[in-house]
Amino acid sequence: MGMAGGLSIPRAVPRETMRKEGSRLGYEGDGLEDFVEIVMRVDDFFVEVTVKRAADEARANATRAKKR
Repeated sequence: MGMAGGLSIPRAVPRETMRKEGSRLGYEGDGLEDFVEIVMRVDDFFVEVTVKRAADEARANATRAKKR
């Protein structure tokens, strides 16, 4: 939960940021594209799982609040 009971949902890392980090780490050409693809998929999965978890938590909190 964020401030004042609001939800804090992660945002996906911009692809250009991933590309810059891959370049900084020394990836080039196809290796850089593979790096960006792998990190993008991991990031997308993390965001999806975190959003689902937050939704489940919000649903549970709403159910508890209704019972009071």
